[in-house]
Amino acid sequence: MTRDGRLPEKARAWKQDDPKWRAQELAYEAMEADDPIEALRLVDEAQKLDPDCTDAQRLMVALLPMELDNRIQLMREVVAKAERNLGETFFEENLGHFWGVLPTRPYMRARQDLAELLTVADRQEEAILAYERMLELNPNDNQGVRYQLLGLYLATRRGQAAGDLISRYPGEEDYTAAFAWGRVMEYWLAGRLADAQSALSRARGVNPFVERYLTGTRRIPERVESVYRPGDDSEAQGAAVELSPACRALPDFTVWLRKQG
Repeated sequence: MTRDGRLPEKARAWKQDDPKWRAQELAYEAMEADDPIEALRLVDEAQKLDPDCTDAQRLMVALLPMELDNRIQLMREVVAKAERNLGETFFEENLGHFWGVLPTRPYMRARQDLAELLTVADRQEEAILAYERMLELNPNDNQGVRYQLLGLYLATRRGQAAGDLISRYPGEEDYTAAFAWGRVMEYWLAGRLADAQSALSRARGVNPFVERYLTGTRRIPERVESVYRPGDDSEAQGAAVELSPACRALPDFTVWLRKQG
C-alpha cells in the first residue's frame, strides 16, 4: 500500500469518518477564506460537527458583529473551554513545549486573539498577562507575540521587563526591527541617553524606515501585511504597529527622536 501510494489515501479516508478531524479541516478552510460570509458558513458547519472545535469557536467570535467588550468576554470563554478540554495534566506535561504539540495550536491562536483584543481595548495589564502566559507555555514563541509584549512593557514604563525580554532572545536586536527600536526606547526610558543614541544608530542600520512611523511623519497603513522583508518598509510597518502603544504612552520619546536628526 505504501509503494502504491494507497496508504495516505486510506488514512485520509479513515480521518474523514472522524467528525473532529472534518471540523478542524473546515476551520482551516475558514481561516483561508477571503469572503467573511463563506468563512461564517464554514465555521458554523464545523461547530455542528464538533462543538469543541476551538478554531471554529474563535473564528465565530472574530467574525460576528458585536461590541468589543462582548467579543473579549466570548473569547475568554473560548480560551477557558479549550483549557478544560486539554486538561490540567496536559498542561503540566507539555509546559514549555506548546505549539510544538499540534493539539495546542488552536488554543494558542485563541489566546493570541484574546491578547490582541485586550490590547485594542487598552486593557494593557490584562494583555501583558495573556502574552506572558503564552511565552511561559511556549518560550520559542513561534507566534511572535514577544514583539507585542515588548510594546506593552514599554507603554507601561516597565523598562527592566522590556530589557529582560530582549535579552531572552540573544542577538535578535541585531536584525529584528521591533527589538532594535525597542532597545532605543528602553534606554531612553531609563534615562541612559548616550546608550539610547548608540542604540539609535544601530536601529537605523537594522531598519531605517521605522523612524518615520515612530515620529509620526508617516502614518501606519490601515492594513499591514503579515509577510515582510527584513530591513524593508514592510517590516517597518509591522514593527511600528507593535511599538505603537509605547509611542502613544511616551510622547516625550517621540519629541526626543525627532530632535536626533
